[in-house]
Amino acid sequence: MLEGRRILVTGASSGIGRAVAELCVSQGARVLATGRRAEALDELDGVRRFACDLLEPGAPEACVAACVEGMDGLDGVVHAAGTVLRGEDPRSTPDEQIDGVLGTNLALPLRVARAALGALGRGGSIVLLSSQLGRIGAPGYASYCAAKGGVDALVRALAVDVGPDGIRVNAVAPGLVRTPMAYFGRDNFDELVPAIAEGHPLRRIGEPGDIAAPVAFLLSDAAAWITGQTIVVDGGFTIQ
Repeated sequence: MLEGRRILVTGASSGIGRAVAELCVSQGARVLATGRRAEALDELDGVRRFACDLLEPGAPEACVAACVEGMDGLDGVVHAAGTVLRGEDPRSTPDEQIDGVLGTNLALPLRVARAALGALGRGGSIVLLSSQLGRIGAPGYASYCAAKGGVDALVRALAVDVGPDGIRVNAVAPGLVRTPMAYFGRDNFDELVPAIAEGHPLRRIGEPGDIAAPVAFLLSDAAAWITGQTIVVDGGFTIQ
């Protein structure tokens, strides 16, 4: 489905980003995988690797340049890098924590998209990772909810801006997925999973591959008339 496509995947060292990179390779794409942990990127097969911290000035542009230089161009971008602040108290959250969550989860996607737009041509596709928490309220996640709701709005705005150039911009909004981020700060996560799963119509939580598949679809020509959309992939949690 992605034969010959040149795709940049951020956050590829683990979780959803890693699953996306692996699926894109299996579908015939040429992939540049980026992340902060070089040793984790080294575990990926069939990809080009570019270890960096995207929050550093110029890093998104450097990733795009590496794609153009190493793969002779760029056809698609998946921005899967992100962070979460769990247990936030909106009455007392320090400024630096709010700025960190908003910067990583909202400003950074815009910066990555901005860098990519200089290299993408007609038929290009940008896919951002949003979250079900961009659509519902959840206690302890004020900054994260705000950032992911902003990603959904960003997708709509960018799609209008670059649609005339033949470039599509969409997002996938995962529900709870079994990734390192899900375990962060929750040592008993595995014990919680059965009860959490019961709260979903499909009676299970997500796996990284559940998110990688719709991302790959949005990168492909099968989604050629889809732009400005956020596809929620959450086992039905938000329809209740």
